Amino acid sequence: MNKTIQSLCSQFKCEIVTPELINATQLLLSDFADKVDLQLQNDLMSDMMYKYTELSRSLEESNRIIAQREMELKKYSEHLEELVDAKVREISDAQIATIYALVKLAESRDGDTGAHIERTAQLCRLLAEKLRQLPEFSEIIDDEYIENIYRSSPLHDIGKVGIPDAILQKPGKLTPEEYEIMMTHAEIGAKTLEDVAKQYKGNTFIKMGLEIAKGHHEKWDGTGYPNGLSGKDIPLSARIMAIVDVYDALRSKRSYKEGFSHEKSAKIIEEGMGTHFDPLLVGVFLRYQNEFRDLYDSITHSYL
Repeated sequence: MNKTIQSLCSQFKCEIVTPELINATQLLLSDFADKVDLQLQNDLMSDMMYKYTELSRSLEESNRIIAQREMELKKYSEHLEELVDAKVREISDAQIATIYALVKLAESRDGDTGAHIERTAQLCRLLAEKLRQLPEFSEIIDDEYIENIYRSSPLHDIGKVGIPDAILQKPGKLTPEEYEIMMTHAEIGAKTLEDVAKQYKGNTFIKMGLEIAKGHHEKWDGTGYPNGLSGKDIPLSARIMAIVDVYDALRSKRSYKEGFSHEKSAKIIEEGMGTHFDPLLVGVFLRYQNEFRDLYDSITHSYL
């Protein structure tokens, strides 16, 4: 360091190089070095701050673009989902409409009208809605169950397409042999829907339709058909339909009988509590019987 200072002094023609001069020069050089270092640090910091600011702006713009794209993608996905749901509903409605048309064709062969189909569908839904309020059924019956029983209940007698007209349209009482043939409609309907269920595994609508078609003539005490099921071995949907189907049949006019009053029909169902029908379901039916009466009358009048 001293040699450097002495060299500087000789360049500036300093005649005497004293220790004081050397110390003073060292202080000046040290101060200059500090200032240079500080300036370099300031310049470096400024440069870094500038670059950081530019990078932040770039990242913010990138994030804005990404957020915008995500929003657009979300809207597109929601729109696509709506389109898919609408198409599924359209296909489902078309399939159900076709099934209902076939059911009405089958029903027309025994002199019935579409009123029976609509009444049983709405009465099943009403009974299911009332049962849902009970703790015993709150975890079984949900919105999907209620919708399914409304849609699938018209399939209950689809097996009648396999019953001869001579039996189906007979105005009088059936002979024991004819009644045996008539009873096969439950198995015919079940077999038809079983074949469909194999193609559409997991379809709850078809599954419930199968339960109803096969089980709505079973009786609580095990004396029904086709399999002699009893109690809770009978699917709930079939137990619901059993009450609704008998109530509708009792109140409806047929070629061989006049329609019964609501009071007489309700009394007959009450008498079947614990033998023909699930006693718990009958209790709910009787508790809300005025609603069932009014719904039956409303639908019937709409078809007049």
